[in-house]
Amino acid sequence: MPDLPLPELSLALLVAFAFAVGGGVKGIVGLGLPTIAMAILANVVSLRTAIGILIIPLLISNLWQIIQVGAVGTLAKRFGLLNAAAAVGLWIGTEILFSVDPKWMQIALGCLLIANAGMQVLGGMPVIPQRRELALSVPVGLVSGVIGGMTGSQGIVIAVYLASLNLTRDEYVQGVGLSFFLTGLVWVVAIWANGGITVETLPLSAVALVAALAAMAIGTRIRAHLPQARFRQAVFIAMALMGANLIRKAVWG
Repeated sequence: MPDLPLPELSLALLVAFAFAVGGGVKGIVGLGLPTIAMAILANVVSLRTAIGILIIPLLISNLWQIIQVGAVGTLAKRFGLLNAAAAVGLWIGTEILFSVDPKWMQIALGCLLIANAGMQVLGGMPVIPQRRELALSVPVGLVSGVIGGMTGSQGIVIAVYLASLNLTRDEYVQGVGLSFFLTGLVWVVAIWANGGITVETLPLSAVALVAALAAMAIGTRIRAHLPQARFRQAVFIAMALMGANLIRKAVWG
C-alpha cells in the first residue's frame, strides 16, 4: 500500500503542479519531467509511490516528444546498445529501490540533482568523438539505468551523455525522448512486478498525464522564443536547491 499522507484533493493538486512544472520544462528543453516531478513529490510521498505515479505519464510524454520531432530510425540504430544496457540497469535499480531504506534513495536523488545541476551550469561534459560511442554505450547505459531505477530520475546520465555528443538540437530532443521511452517500457514492467503501480497511484497518474501534456504543449510553443541557455541554468539551479532539501529531509527529518 503506497503512502498517501495528504487529503485526496490536496495530493491531486500537488501531483498536477509537479507534472505541470516538469512538463513545461520538458517542452522547452526536451528533458526534466521525471527529475523535477520526482524532486517535488519526494518531499511529500516516498520515492516508491512517486515512481508509481510517474511511470505512465513518462512513457506517453516521451512517445509524444518522439512523434513531434519526426523519424527516429537512424538514432534508434545508433543508440540501440546504449538503450539496451539502460533497460537492464533500470530493472536492477528498481529491484534495489524496493529492497532498501527509502531515505537512502532520497539522499541518492538529492546528490544526483546537485551533480547534474553542477555539470549543466558549468557547461556539461566535454564533447565525446563518435568513434568512442560503441565503447561507452554499455557502461553509460548501465549506470544511467541503475540510477534511474533507484531514484526515479530516469535517463539523467544518458541525457548528459547525449549532450556531450554534439548532436543537433532536434537530434538531441529526439534521442533523449527515444531513450526514455524505450527504457520506460522495461521500467513499467519492473515497477509493476514490485507492486509500485496500484489502484491508488493510477488515478494520480491520469492527473499527472493531463498536466504534463498540457504543459509540454505550452513549453513546445514558447521554446523558440526563450533564451534557452539562461533558462536551463535557472532550472538546474532550482533543481540543485530541491536536491539539497531532499538530503536535508533524509538526514535530519
